[in-house]
Amino acid sequence: MMAKASRGQRILLIGLLTIALMAPPTLLIISGQPGLASLFVYGGAIGMAAIFYDLRLAVAVSFAAGAAGVVAASLSSSPLPGAIFFGLLTGGCALTARRGLHSPVLMIPVFISFVLVAPPRLADASLLVSNIVVGVVLALGGLWLTLVARILFGRPTGMSDRQRFSTAASVGYGLVMGIVLGIAAWVVLTEAKFHQGAWLLLTLIMVMQPSPHDTLTKSLQRLGGTLTGGAVAFILILLGLGTPYSFLVGGLLLFAAFVLRFALKRPYWEFVGALTPAIILLDAQGGDGIKIAEDRVVFTAIAVVVAILIALSVKALLLWKAPQAESA
Repeated sequence: MMAKASRGQRILLIGLLTIALMAPPTLLIISGQPGLASLFVYGGAIGMAAIFYDLRLAVAVSFAAGAAGVVAASLSSSPLPGAIFFGLLTGGCALTARRGLHSPVLMIPVFISFVLVAPPRLADASLLVSNIVVGVVLALGGLWLTLVARILFGRPTGMSDRQRFSTAASVGYGLVMGIVLGIAAWVVLTEAKFHQGAWLLLTLIMVMQPSPHDTLTKSLQRLGGTLTGGAVAFILILLGLGTPYSFLVGGLLLFAAFVLRFALKRPYWEFVGALTPAIILLDAQGGDGIKIAEDRVVFTAIAVVVAILIALSVKALLLWKAPQAESA
């Protein structure tokens, strides 16, 4: 159904999914559990990205996100094991580029980065119970959206085209992603052990692509979209919205981001421009919104510079090898 839907129908379907996504977290906010509300949204966003490809994929990534959430929360206070785990997780997800599924599957480490850096803790609960709850809530968010999509769409064939890469390109991409994100996670866990350090990991995952050209293009668009979205977030935060209202506005911006990406097929920077203030508002529950927005922009800029340097290095290496290959 989704693949054949008109633009208006796609917007309506995304709207219904967004309402379904935001309903349970809103109840959690009202009941005084903002940390769990954010986790549910993270899991739902992971599931929603996969829904546009295949419902079975959405189920798989939901369970994978839940399992990864438990491990990430358990290793949060151990920089080296946590960094190794995050590098392996990101590298493994990047290998799905061979089937053209890296875009939705990499949403797992994108949101697990928040759990790794600063997992929410339940009051009056043991560490083990808190870690398990983190994984359960993440998985439930994705599975809830998948169930709603199944009821609304039946068995959709997907709305997104897959860009498949060769085995060699996928393996190279996985190795680079695993090494870079493992090192970045170690740096964050040792030098920037606070919640917003996750923006460095998130941005690196989002901008680094299987080809150097795509990385450069996406990095520049990411930076432009983040600066635009950061400005929007500053304005909204300065308006002094209370917790329930900022959460709902974040949900509306999340809806706009998915519409721009999957219904209107707009440029990537516009998608990021809507997604940035959405995640900032959803992530700012109970925290300093201005500080969150500032850290988002700073860490995004750092990650973009790192990604561009890596892309230029890889491209230079390929150009250096090319004449040798021709002469041989």
